[in-house]
Amino acid sequence: MSDREDCRLVVTDLDGTLLDEDTYDFAPARPALATLADRGIPLVLCSSKTRAEMEPLAAKLGLATPLVVENGGALVFPADALPNPPRGARREGPRVVVPLGVDRVDLVAALPDVAGEAGVRVRGFATMTVDEVTSLTGLGAGAARRALRREWDEPFVVEGNERTRPEHEERLAAAARRRGLQVTRGGRFHHLTGPVDKGEGLRALLRLLPLAPLGQTVGLGDSANDLPMLEAVDRPIVMPLESGGVEPALAAALPGAERGPAPGPVGWAAAVLGVLEGRSLPRIGT
Repeated sequence: MSDREDCRLVVTDLDGTLLDEDTYDFAPARPALATLADRGIPLVLCSSKTRAEMEPLAAKLGLATPLVVENGGALVFPADALPNPPRGARREGPRVVVPLGVDRVDLVAALPDVAGEAGVRVRGFATMTVDEVTSLTGLGAGAARRALRREWDEPFVVEGNERTRPEHEERLAAAARRRGLQVTRGGRFHHLTGPVDKGEGLRALLRLLPLAPLGQTVGLGDSANDLPMLEAVDRPIVMPLESGGVEPALAAALPGAERGPAPGPVGWAAAVLGVLEGRSLPRIGT
């Protein structure tokens, strides 16, 4: 597809992309958010965050679009946007939840076995207090409590010298696969999930969400666990990290992709407005 084709949907990661990595602020993105709303282009949030975190954020952003939560663990639709829910969906107040992943209780039970087989020391969210999550993330206490309300994903930290050794990541991933699960890496944490990811969640959402018949789907993300989402859109945009570079896994897998001009909401707004104005963005490596 040409970069100048119309946009029919934007899907985005949150931390380090639409939200500032440290402050979680999105104020610099407001002009682009307003332009998307004016043009009637849906903005879908696709994150490792929980429903409890993403629903209030969507309200602050003025969005009434579906959410892809917990790395594709589930889709959350406004009930009026999904009059014929698929099999397995459940109505929860004004929303319909479509589970796609493995229940968190099973993930919590599997994590020690995965880590033990891999020979890696880990600490999962299920063992952490609100204060510990606050310390690790910079979130306030209320936001940390919402982050702990997980349903289909178990974040964890790798402890000790194993944190920087790629072979330990490979062992964790292999041990998870042998149990029908998978390990992905986000900006702050690793995540143990079922055999789903952000890309599968987005594809499932697109099968259920009516969209304009023509135009591109555009995706923005900055972390390794955004790769499946970026591969599922017509126009992937890799957002730079705070260091100025891009996540190596994304650079290797998407060498010709466009690159946002700056990290966080400043770069996000510039990239989205560039798309909507029909401009091409710089490519990775240029």
